[in-house]
Amino acid sequence: MAAKIKTAMLLAAGYGTRLKPLTNHTPKPLVPVAGRPMIEYALDQLRDYGIEEIVINVSHLKDQLTAHLAAHKNLRVTISEEAEPLETGGGLKNAAPFLGNEPVFAINSDILWTNEGETALERLTQHWNDAKMDFLLLAQPKSRAVGHDQGEDHLFIKPENTFEWSELDAPYIISGIGIFHPRVLREAPDGKFSVKVLWLRALAQNRLFCLPHHGRWFQTGTLADIRKTEEVIGQL
Repeated sequence: MAAKIKTAMLLAAGYGTRLKPLTNHTPKPLVPVAGRPMIEYALDQLRDYGIEEIVINVSHLKDQLTAHLAAHKNLRVTISEEAEPLETGGGLKNAAPFLGNEPVFAINSDILWTNEGETALERLTQHWNDAKMDFLLLAQPKSRAVGHDQGEDHLFIKPENTFEWSELDAPYIISGIGIFHPRVLREAPDGKFSVKVLWLRALAQNRLFCLPHHGRWFQTGTLADIRKTEEVIGQL
């Protein structure tokens, strides 16, 4: 039985530029999807998993987000403040003092997902191997994804580093959900940088792995993505 992950990092500090004008006055994680702030869906999944500590980075309109999180009396939340958004990698590095020295879930706050059978977080936990891995990323079949940033996912998700690879489901995209070990932050650059810098380093050392998701997945980064997500959720 794999040891449960105790800590999660929720990335919630971005400007949400693609969701303007909503994000002029509301931090992106609090923009509603099907009547609930989008961050609540990830918090539900973490609560159901039994997470002990949640670290959340905040920057843009941080007071609103901090106040919202403070109302969650049943969650242990630590706030990692950024004077200005430090991007995904910089956000992790800035939060390093709060992350300890054991594997951590890292989850984007604009991601919603459903599970089929064992949950995505449980499946990631079962596949984690601390001796072999620095990152284990949940991969989503692109054909069943709602909302997706055009990116370099193909560089990271390959047959040779992906459990349960299926040609029928390929190509895959990176889901914004995964496990990483904070040791990768010791030699990480300071300031703003993408987590892909750390992924590339781990990939070169054969320490980055991927696991396909079973279930639905939604990225709610634009108004069109939110509308499509609400449409599909309404049918589930």
